[in-house]
Amino acid sequence: MTKELFSLPSALARFDKTGVVTAEQAESIGTVGMTARMTGIKKDIRLSHPHDLYPDLSHQPVISNKGDVYARARLRKKEIDQSIGHIRGLTKNLPHAKHHKGHYTSPSPHCFSISLVEGWRGEVCHCAITGHNGELMAYKIKDPSFHNWLALALAVRNNEISDFPISNKSFDLSYCGHDL
Repeated sequence: MTKELFSLPSALARFDKTGVVTAEQAESIGTVGMTARMTGIKKDIRLSHPHDLYPDLSHQPVISNKGDVYARARLRKKEIDQSIGHIRGLTKNLPHAKHHKGHYTSPSPHCFSISLVEGWRGEVCHCAITGHNGELMAYKIKDPSFHNWLALALAVRNNEISDFPISNKSFDLSYCGHDL
């Protein structure tokens, strides 16, 4: 389907130069994930904080420099292809009958823990605070959309009102605030 989409002159004309966000704008508002990468910013938790099998994958983020709807659509396509390649490579070399025996403990008392993972919209941050006996006192998830909504506002400035839906959907931000 993407082959057809990216060969349609009408779609390409509609995507090209619509909803542009510059690298300077993206950097100044702190965008993450695809919204950062479509402006040439190499921001990806799998690269900056590799864990588990990511160091073995030598993951390199897909980057674009255009910052428009076209860049976001192409970047999504390339990221899907890259993910399929990672999955195929990992499943080809699965160890037989080897089980991971991790060491898990109860949460420590009076602790603040943070976890970062690259979701399909960008970095998802989980924060947990424990109380006196290690019980969970607070838990907060910061969705990547939190950082990227302002990019949509910048993308639609000085554009036709008819450009809003395509720009909005090209960012595919979360309305409820949780990419779980």
